[in-house]
Amino acid sequence: MASFSSTFRPAQPATKAATSQDAVSFLRGHQALAALLPTATKLAKLQVDCLAILPAQFTHCTVLNVNDGQLQIAVPNSALATRIKQTLPKLQSALIERGWQLQGIKLRIQVDAPAPAAPVIEGRELSTSALHSFRELNQSLENHPSNLALKQAIQNLLKRRGESA
Repeated sequence: MASFSSTFRPAQPATKAATSQDAVSFLRGHQALAALLPTATKLAKLQVDCLAILPAQFTHCTVLNVNDGQLQIAVPNSALATRIKQTLPKLQSALIERGWQLQGIKLRIQVDAPAPAAPVIEGRELSTSALHSFRELNQSLENHPSNLALKQAIQNLLKRRGESA
């Protein structure tokens, strides 16, 4: 029979879920990491402000750094960078109004950065009336090549809902 050292302790089940406070406590407990906490907090607040000012454009962007009054923002592609460039004066003035001391904003395209995960949309049940309407639409569409993809999509939808086309 194998013997275990007296220092062996079996794993204990977690008593509570980890929270952001646990992470902050961990960072504060390590001298080298604690020095990063103010910068991380500042960048997180700046990210929130940028998202509030330009919600549609900034969803896929990330605040990288603020150095010598220059805000650096990571952008996933050049098309979005072009759209955001047009709104930089608005973004900069709004951030200054919120108390940020900025001299300018630079965009950095980071193509290899992971794209944000698509939001998960919970499946919703279709009403009986909606399913009936899809069946009628499927039957009323003529069998023309331009309608085949739509008819197939409707048939797939009805099959997934346990209906017959």
